[in-house]
Amino acid sequence: MIPGGPPTRGTGRTGWRTTMARAGDGRRLIPQLRLMLRMAHVDPKRWIAGTVAASVVLAALDTLGVAAMVPLTQLATGGNTDSGVLAWVSDVVGTTDRSVLIPVVAAFVALVFIVKSLGALAFRWWLLGRTTRVSALSSAELARRYALAPYADHRARRMSEIYRNINDATNQSSSVLLGLVSIASDALVLIAISIVLAIASPTVTIFAVALFSLLVFGVQMGLRRRQYRIGEEIAATGLAAWQFLLPGLDGFREARLTGSSNAFIDGFRDARLRRARASREMGILADAPRYLLEIGFVFAILGISAILFTTVSPSEAITVLGVFAAASLRALPTLNRISGSLATIRTGRAGLDIVSDAIDELDAGGIHEERPRSLVRFEGDIELRDVSFRYADSEQLVLRNVSLRIPHNTTIAFVGSSGAGKSTLLDLVLGLLTPTDGAVEVGGRAIQDDLAAWYGELGVVPQDVFLLNDTLTANIAFGVPADGVDRARVREVITMAQLDALVADLPQGLDTVVGERGVRLSGGQRQRIGLARALYRRPSVLVLDEATSALDNLTEHEIASTLAGLQGSLTILIVAHRLSTVRHADRLIFLSEGQIDAQGTFEEVRAQNAEFARLVELGELN
Repeated sequence: MIPGGPPTRGTGRTGWRTTMARAGDGRRLIPQLRLMLRMAHVDPKRWIAGTVAASVVLAALDTLGVAAMVPLTQLATGGNTDSGVLAWVSDVVGTTDRSVLIPVVAAFVALVFIVKSLGALAFRWWLLGRTTRVSALSSAELARRYALAPYADHRARRMSEIYRNINDATNQSSSVLLGLVSIASDALVLIAISIVLAIASPTVTIFAVALFSLLVFGVQMGLRRRQYRIGEEIAATGLAAWQFLLPGLDGFREARLTGSSNAFIDGFRDARLRRARASREMGILADAPRYLLEIGFVFAILGISAILFTTVSPSEAITVLGVFAAASLRALPTLNRISGSLATIRTGRAGLDIVSDAIDELDAGGIHEERPRSLVRFEGDIELRDVSFRYADSEQLVLRNVSLRIPHNTTIAFVGSSGAGKSTLLDLVLGLLTPTDGAVEVGGRAIQDDLAAWYGELGVVPQDVFLLNDTLTANIAFGVPADGVDRARVREVITMAQLDALVADLPQGLDTVVGERGVRLSGGQRQRIGLARALYRRPSVLVLDEATSALDNLTEHEIASTLAGLQGSLTILIVAHRLSTVRHADRLIFLSEGQIDAQGTFEEVRAQNAEFARLVELGELN
């Protein structure tokens, strides 16, 4: 657990007991796997039916290989060639000469085992392809749901937990699916082999099945709890690793300047070492049953020999022993795989529980639809009708009974002290947050009726513009496929955002890669790129959310000039600290303690409100 941070899931004693109970509840397992298959857009019934059909074919090949050993051992021990399978083989070959029949039957057995081995390899390749595809698609679907979750929910989540769930937890979940399918396939093979052995000797088959069942399931019952705990430890260390890695790399500048890079990496190293220890223990617990089965095989041969040589003739005993020896070549590896698959399922249940819980949480929050519900555009005045808002985890209202009309194609600036509710009010107008009470309407139509259509009208310049490690063109046409970029519009907004000088200085012009998060650019250049990106969308509403707060005076003046040129042609909403940015707005809205305290022109608000007048006197709007 990270010092000062929230406890990671399953690290406490109570969390462990809860997870043990849940992981041991097989009733949750099947619905969880169905959910995972549906996340991958796969029909669970068809997927399972196809897998079972392939498993039956593989089991039939294994059965044929073991069954073919019966006539071979009968020939080798002098069995009668005038009855049974040997009589049919003699008729096909056209002779009863053992010197001819033995090579023919041996060649057939070898051919069957070759085909069976190739079939098993092909089945494994096919199965791994199906399960890894499910893992990839379910991971992508989980990422999609996180990306389209409500903004308020997203704000409350930890990025480290999101990354862990999308990457590590989905991988653990897919291991459960692969383990279950492998167990089902291997169980069919064992059942088929047992049927052949039962025909050869029912008594010996019952003895062998009882012995190996006791070994396999007895050992697995003893290992079950520890394997569950290892799965929890792997999930917890995955989260801890992300929690240390993100600030060390995403916060590279701060980590460097505070001399804390090694502290974060040391935490990451410790988490990875914990995971390594857990993985080692998991490997040992998965391999241990194999050695017990090998010891059990020795006792099985002794027991089978004792039973056979006291109940049947020596030649018949040797025949049965030969069949059991051939069967063991397939049965022992199969039993080992079943033991390993059981271990994999148990350690993977923690990840499956995490993914299942994440999906339940995301489904409860709803999902944003990026396609507009209709072609009807939002046009007209923006109106807030008695809007109040509080966050889900708080009883205190951030905004109270705010009513406001923003006329079409006007420039409105929101000002006020820190904590007055400016950013929250802007997020409500943007549709990122939903009012607790009241409504936000455009032209008499609630924006919540079709958020995707409303977003199509917006161009937003945030305080911290997110830039891709891609070309300048790709950053301006953010999210637009390369073959769909309107390069003429890109050049147009480059001029509008006063980026011509920057483009002229770049080595490849518009095709220059700006670096991760635009590290090669100044703050002012990043902001102007953000403005160009917003304008590229041809918005009817342009929003600047403290977009000029970190700029030098010259850059801020240039952007203010750009906004002045746009004034009257579209609705402009501004939240800003600087007086020069808001001074020429058509109307100022001064917020205090979640309510509108004054509104009007710059001079009117200064005359009406002593707090605003004081901020003007100090030369700042915080």
